Amino acid sequence: MFQSELAIMLYVENINDALNFWQGIGFVGQKIDDNAATIKPAADSQVTLNLYAKAFIREVSPEVVDNVASLMFQANDFDALHAKVTEVSDAVGEIVVAPGLGRVFNFADPDGHYYAVCEVK
Repeated sequence: MFQSELAIMLYVENINDALNFWQGIGFVGQKIDDNAATIKPAADSQVTLNLYAKAFIREVSPEVVDNVASLMFQANDFDALHAKVTEVSDAVGEIVVAPGLGRVFNFADPDGHYYAVCEVK
């Protein structure tokens, strides 16, 4: 049966740039090799993002290289996270109120993938 841990695969152009970006906004992670890295929102998180180089994925599984996940993170220190992401990314949306979610903002990583963050109190 399925485990409570979850791994999500993200395909990026440059492993080093992606790892530096995610660590810059507070994720913990490590480079596995030139084609892969793992990151987590916190060391004890049950969610892992596996970063893979697009060049590698084109070789081993070309049918999925253009898949883009739509992820929404939750944050309890919402305003501080917005400020931190703004320091690292040029593509950060304003904080808005979304029906059913409350305060949210979005941001882009170095590959131009957008992610959402909602406030959890």
